[in-house]
Amino acid sequence: MKFCEWFPLYLRITDSLGINRTEDYTSSMELHRLIHNDISLLERYRGRNAFIIGNGPDLEDALTTVSGGYVVVADSAIDTYMELRGIPDIIVSDLDGNIESIIDSSRKGSSIVLHAHGDNREKILHYAKYFPDSVATTQNIPLIHLYNFGGFSDGDRAAFLADHLGAGIITLIGFDFNHVNKKNYYDSNSMIRKSIKLAWAKYLLNCLANSRGSDFTEGSVIEI
Repeated sequence: MKFCEWFPLYLRITDSLGINRTEDYTSSMELHRLIHNDISLLERYRGRNAFIIGNGPDLEDALTTVSGGYVVVADSAIDTYMELRGIPDIIVSDLDGNIESIIDSSRKGSSIVLHAHGDNREKILHYAKYFPDSVATTQNIPLIHLYNFGGFSDGDRAAFLADHLGAGIITLIGFDFNHVNKKNYYDSNSMIRKSIKLAWAKYLLNCLANSRGSDFTEGSVIEI
């Protein structure tokens, strides 16, 4: 997705969630200062079919469909994926998943696409050093070696990344847009915000499917 197409969506998303766009920008600048690798690190995946792994229900059964392409895991699903399938090709992370698992996967060969937003600046400052070979992304203004491919949450950003890399088929596995995967520290406000994010993820992935000439039909396995 071109930035001129993304930016109006970004304004709507951040308004709907009350996100401070200045904090997004500040966090992105910190990531850009610490990580400045080129997207060419991911060139080996260009043109290949992509499997995008979310943290929805029935993931174990759905993972049996993964064959013949590369795997991009949203960081919330990393522990489940590693337990069932081992080390993924790429992890898309805003450092909200299990950090130790992400570091372990990186050391064992996973490519890390590290994302900045206003709420994870302190995590970037603390953990970026563990991912010197990662690719940096932002939901705000892109720069040289700070990329914005479109998408907002880890799962839909992973799909937009695969589209940027020219994937012939993008298969979404473990995406549930209707039920919040509740974490222990979530309060009622967190549940509401997560529901809004899921609605945006569904909308953005629908937009991506349309841009690729595909239909978007919800299920445990979605092909676009």
